[in-house]
Amino acid sequence: MNKIRVAIADDHPTVLYALTDLVHRDPRFTLVASMKSPTELIRFLRADTPVDIVVTDFTMPDDSLYGDGVRYIKYLIRNFSEKRFVVFSESVNPSLVFSLYDYGAAAVVLKNQELAEMLAALNCVVDGTVYYPPGINREDLRMFSRNLHSISPRELEVLRHFSRGLPLKQIASDLNRSIKTVSTQKRSVMRKLDISTDQLLMEFCMNSNLF
Repeated sequence: MNKIRVAIADDHPTVLYALTDLVHRDPRFTLVASMKSPTELIRFLRADTPVDIVVTDFTMPDDSLYGDGVRYIKYLIRNFSEKRFVVFSESVNPSLVFSLYDYGAAAVVLKNQELAEMLAALNCVVDGTVYYPPGINREDLRMFSRNLHSISPRELEVLRHFSRGLPLKQIASDLNRSIKTVSTQKRSVMRKLDISTDQLLMEFCMNSNLF
């Protein structure tokens, strides 16, 4: 039986060591490469070295070429669609997790969970099933997708201005609406996305790559 080829990218040496050790200990897998930045990983993938599963950190800052976060993950999935990507994320924001699945991630593993969850995710990818982090399931994902698409164009305009850090008064002036209307539309967006605070809403705007 051919072994499943795995590549890993994470900029934290301790995490990288733990992940490589996890792969080495499982006889089904063979580690073909470990890297510390998005640029290293993308160069590796462009070299067409055979690999089946790529485990990558979501946040690897200071990469001026490819960046990190949503921009980086979307680039990987768009340009190397034949690979299966497992995203390792510090963020437990459900909206971000749902977005990553929506973009095409094979699995999203949260860093606040035991390392055994990574093995569970790899097992699901190998079996062709979908892994969901504890507390998140397929129905949650479908509901989030429906809610995201239920945001109206006028609400989206408010969200776009909010993502720039503008106060409600300025947003109302820019859109030629009353402050009350803008406030109502922002609250409607938060309700649809099940987001409870402005801080979480801003995090969603930054990570979702909507704008």
